[in-house]
Amino acid sequence: MTINAVKTQLRLLVCLLAGLAAACGAAYQASTQIRSHRMLESLKAGQTMPEIRQEYGQPDIITDQDQNTEIWSYASRPNSNDIAATLLYTAAKEGDSGEFLDLRFVDGKLVSWSKQQHTMPSKRHSFGIGFGAPNPHDATHF
Repeated sequence: MTINAVKTQLRLLVCLLAGLAAACGAAYQASTQIRSHRMLESLKAGQTMPEIRQEYGQPDIITDQDQNTEIWSYASRPNSNDIAATLLYTAAKEGDSGEFLDLRFVDGKLVSWSKQQHTMPSKRHSFGIGFGAPNPHDATHF
């Protein structure tokens, strides 16, 4: 095999890997939009937090409004402010802006939901060691 043939194969490999990375980002964007649409079609007032988590997974952001009220935010169109993140990154990260579906819970029951714009906040860091399964309530929590 000649040097030119090897260079050509390396270029093809780099292009293939770049294409796969872009496909992962596009697939993530599509899946979050599909989840959001499905949620809008099927959410019902009165559903409990465990029911929602079981059906749709961990929210991207959890915000405590008061002692009895929580807002769960699920990414619908994350990374809308960063084209590279839209194409190459596979999850919303701190500093990304985008559209989220906010679910409002009062006393553990769903009372309302709406689309909102958010910027992913910085993750809070804490020290400690835990054993066993991760806490399913650990999301970006404010």
